[in-house]
Amino acid sequence: MSKKDIKIALLYGGNSKEREISIKSGKAVENALKLLGYNYKVFDPVKGFEFIEEIKNYNPDLAFISLHGKGGEDGEIQSLLEFLGIKYTGSNPKTSAVCMDKVLTKKILSSENIPVPQTFSKDNIKFPVVVKPSEEGSSIGVYIANNKEDLNDALKHLKDYKNIIIEQFIKGREITVSILNGKILPIVEIVVDDGFYDYKNKYISSKTNYICPAEIDEKLQEKINKIAKKCWEVFNCKGAVRIDMIIDKNNTPYVLEINTIPGMTEHSLLPKAAKAIGLSFEELVNEIIEGALGE
Repeated sequence: MSKKDIKIALLYGGNSKEREISIKSGKAVENALKLLGYNYKVFDPVKGFEFIEEIKNYNPDLAFISLHGKGGEDGEIQSLLEFLGIKYTGSNPKTSAVCMDKVLTKKILSSENIPVPQTFSKDNIKFPVVVKPSEEGSSIGVYIANNKEDLNDALKHLKDYKNIIIEQFIKGREITVSILNGKILPIVEIVVDDGFYDYKNKYISSKTNYICPAEIDEKLQEKINKIAKKCWEVFNCKGAVRIDMIIDKNNTPYVLEINTIPGMTEHSLLPKAAKAIGLSFEELVNEIIEGALGE
């Protein structure tokens, strides 16, 4: 079947707090689909019932999901597409829902003896700590608290969130490992000019540096890749996944989170990792599509 014979529904937008990032990712993927010669149409789930009718009528061979945050990464859209009998990119609803919930993810990782930062209750805290919502991505709502005053300020900012995580702050090297259709890509190290890898340093700052492949010795690299592969297998991931970690002073890699729909913007880490093995952005998109169609 030629690319022109394959109908792709490209999903981006949505109504999460990451709508803006989703649109950036989606437009980059849209450009790739054009260059690759695929037959595609853009859909925005924010339209609700109208969206469902439109995608049913279009009857695509595949839905390419470029949605971030709630409604996109939490299994909701995946469940809807399965109900409609439409194939889609990425992981299944259960994997998506579990990986979106950072508390549940950490519990599962701990049970598999994969290192994660220690979680604290409000009454038993060793500063500094990271304070963040349990179910947000793109580093939205992440604060570093060095004392009780910082903690109270962070909790005030996050008062509208149902579930908050307070966890050990680990100072170290921030890295990410992308896996594409089961294949581990080169490690990316993120070096920020100021602070940590928050929303600003991710999407706005031009001073954030990315080293790929990261300058990590072979033994540690093997250890990191082994952890990444175990995460992929334990959570039954599919398609493209990004696993964020931090390496402490003792060279212990801690898993921070698992992203089942990695960003595809010009700042995003998955395309940087793919580029390091000679895959262009268009080739990366094509690999994701072919992997999903071959499932």
